[in-house]
Amino acid sequence: MKNLDGFKKYLLKSEFSMNTINCYERDVNVFLSQLHKDILELDEFDLLAYKQVLLKQEVSVKTLNRKLASINTYCRYLYEEKVIDGELIHVKLIKNRDKPEYKGVPQEQLHLIRDQVYQSKNPMHICILETLLGTGIRVSELVNLNLSDIVFLEKENYIRILGKGMVNRTLPMNQQVQIAIKNYLKVRKQTGSTRLLIGQRGAVGRGAVEIILNNYGKKVGVEITPHMLRHSVGYQLVKKQTPMTTIQQILGHESILTTNLYTMTTEQDKKEALMNLSW
Repeated sequence: MKNLDGFKKYLLKSEFSMNTINCYERDVNVFLSQLHKDILELDEFDLLAYKQVLLKQEVSVKTLNRKLASINTYCRYLYEEKVIDGELIHVKLIKNRDKPEYKGVPQEQLHLIRDQVYQSKNPMHICILETLLGTGIRVSELVNLNLSDIVFLEKENYIRILGKGMVNRTLPMNQQVQIAIKNYLKVRKQTGSTRLLIGQRGAVGRGAVEIILNNYGKKVGVEITPHMLRHSVGYQLVKKQTPMTTIQQILGHESILTTNLYTMTTEQDKKEALMNLSW
């Protein structure tokens, strides 16, 4: 019994994001491909054995824990849907004792990439970069923006966003975002699609955005992803002493514990702190 259709429906009903659902499906498929027994006979020893297999792989603790979380969620599905009898089984995640590292794009490198994007004179690419940098929204939220979600009024301008868990939030647009979107709308390809971002083959997907940013990063030898830009925004908001509850609402976090991940110190922070010491 290794059909995952029921598991996917379970995840959808539990309001997991499509990105998480895809990751969980992939992880569980790998697990099941190495499980040489019927799923009805699954026990905790199988989970522990698979954990040992994962520990031998050269992956980050975060990736390893996501794979284990996928298996735990699958086991909960089997239990709650009464696919298997007995008690709920799970495997413990791995504690990461290493100090969290800054996952954004360093300021100097971000300036280099921004210069490259503007030198391209591509309105859509500029719109993508400025919207991500000016709002901190997820790449999935960016590509799902519709024209009706961009609101320009006389006294306020804002973006409507449908985030994780189907939760709506609105974010004001700063001047750079307003200019970038308006300039892009002037040249946006005419199509029947209501999506904001339209490429040569229709609505732009998250993969296309990642490729666009990656290509600019390659030009200056810098790694860049949409999620790294989101971390950069969160970090800058923390540095400007923005209240954590405000950052939480801007980034659309369900828990403020997630927002706390952006409070880490960078090497540059430590250098500036010590260089500014005086006695």
